[in-house]
Amino acid sequence: LPGLIDCHVHLTNLGEGLDFARELTTPPTLELMRAVRAARRTLDAGFTSVRDAAGSPAGIRMAIDAGYFPGPRMFVTVSALSQTGGHTDSHFMCGADLDIPLPDRPYMVVDGVEAMRLRVREVIRAGADWIKLCTSGGVLSPGDQPHHSALTLEEIKAAVDEAATQGRKVMAHAQANAGIKNALKAGVATIEHGIWLDGDAIEMMLDGGNALIPTLVAPHWVIRHAEAGKMPAYAIDKARAVIDDHKASIRQAIESGVKIAFGTDTGVGPHGSNGEEFLLMRDLGMEPIDCIRSATTVAANTIGMKGVGRLEPGSWGDLIGVPGDPVADLSLLAKPENVHLVLKGGEVIKSSQRSMA
Repeated sequence: LPGLIDCHVHLTNLGEGLDFARELTTPPTLELMRAVRAARRTLDAGFTSVRDAAGSPAGIRMAIDAGYFPGPRMFVTVSALSQTGGHTDSHFMCGADLDIPLPDRPYMVVDGVEAMRLRVREVIRAGADWIKLCTSGGVLSPGDQPHHSALTLEEIKAAVDEAATQGRKVMAHAQANAGIKNALKAGVATIEHGIWLDGDAIEMMLDGGNALIPTLVAPHWVIRHAEAGKMPAYAIDKARAVIDDHKASIRQAIESGVKIAFGTDTGVGPHGSNGEEFLLMRDLGMEPIDCIRSATTVAANTIGMKGVGRLEPGSWGDLIGVPGDPVADLSLLAKPENVHLVLKGGEVIKSSQRSMA
């Protein structure tokens, strides 16, 4: 079948829990090296294309394209933009700040319409293929709540307008109901997470043709890391509080016919575990063939990546092989060891007989 596409990953994140002391002592070069391993594990799991939802500078995409190390085709957002005190504000009460602006990864905190326009321009200058905004709080951020909206409608509109002038679209980390609706009103293309959708938000998505990227597996991994003692208490509490509402929201979206594009938020969980999302989608009522389409044709159309997601003349020749029919047994896509063959651009990257280093 075609190589799979994950519309929401974080290749520079370890995926081994949240350890602020570790992050404060991690130099940027080491953080980049994490992406080398993550890229290979993602590829070995059958995901030949990804949209990185913040953390990876454009240089990682460029290095993979140049053949310096194996990895999936990438679209990058570079930096996820949030308001002061928002989801990607990494400034701690002690004064430490994990978000150090770099030439290829601009500062993520932005306030005000004109500042937003400038920051979007800076992120595009740094090589972003997509712009990412945080229109709500989140689970892993210590200073906000998932059910609270973030950024004003005017700030979001400014980002969408500025991105459009440079041929870019905008994705929104949007968990809160108000944050989802503000993003949709402003013209954001994709909604990430969508924990608190309602009938009105679903109608807006249907009318606008927006895609929902559920990332159902992410809160499960927060809880698993908690069981291993690798997650702060505030994140555990928030993950447990949202997980049932998240499932109910995505189930409602599926039943209503909202466009679902595959995404996992790996980097919260381990890279290479992406396929587990298929089973969670199926459990909420998606047919197996639709789960597969969400990671092939639908994902390719959603992120605007050409030549992938299909096996047809003129495509890039990205394909994977599993020992059986995944429509009949979706679990074949759930674990990397079930993926016996990976081709990217017609080149064998992984096979049951040999694996290229």
